[in-house]
Amino acid sequence: MSVSLVRTLILYVAVICAMRLMGKRQIGELEPSELVITILISELAAIPMQDLGVPLTAGLIPIGVLVSIEIIISFLCLKSRRLRRVVNGRAAVLIYNGKVDEAKLHDLRITTDEIIEALRQNNIQSVADVKYGVLEPNGQLSYVLKPDAQPVTAGLMGLQPPETGVPFLVVTDGKPVLGNLRRLNLTLDDLEKRIKKAHVSSMKDIFLMTLDDCGNQFIQRKEKP
Repeated sequence: MSVSLVRTLILYVAVICAMRLMGKRQIGELEPSELVITILISELAAIPMQDLGVPLTAGLIPIGVLVSIEIIISFLCLKSRRLRRVVNGRAAVLIYNGKVDEAKLHDLRITTDEIIEALRQNNIQSVADVKYGVLEPNGQLSYVLKPDAQPVTAGLMGLQPPETGVPFLVVTDGKPVLGNLRRLNLTLDDLEKRIKKAHVSSMKDIFLMTLDDCGNQFIQRKEKP
């Protein structure tokens, strides 16, 4: 039992390290070659994890080889546009000026239902609103709306909204997040002053607090039992 546990932990750490070495992209954003490598790594890790008769090196060595291959291919793709197209494929324009390209759909074996679903996921009401709809190599649909279908922005209305930044979590369940405070160049005293200014008696009463580098903050108090 202990041997199985140790082997599982070793393979788990190995797979985590392999994923970190390959990059931070999520599964839905993987290129075809990266997806293949990810599937192979999971299969290679599962074999010695399930069968104690298989040596750990039978899983660790192939995982290391696959990760090395992926890193080398990624480096070469940075240098060669042609290789990048061969490995990852090309983007395809599926919608142009409000009209779906039927021939492209047939070539890529994509149904109209899938196109409409992708548009709904992007809050687009109609194909007629899309000027360009591009299928990216990772399988996601990028789009550019026609000018009359684009959402109204403050710039179009001649307004100057207040500056906003990326919100950082500075208090969670009554405890400060010191790393994010350092990113914002704030001290605990600065945080306490902001909390008092927001008419909150104590940091322990805060369930969630975020703050950006422009001074915008959000505070949610803990619910009373």
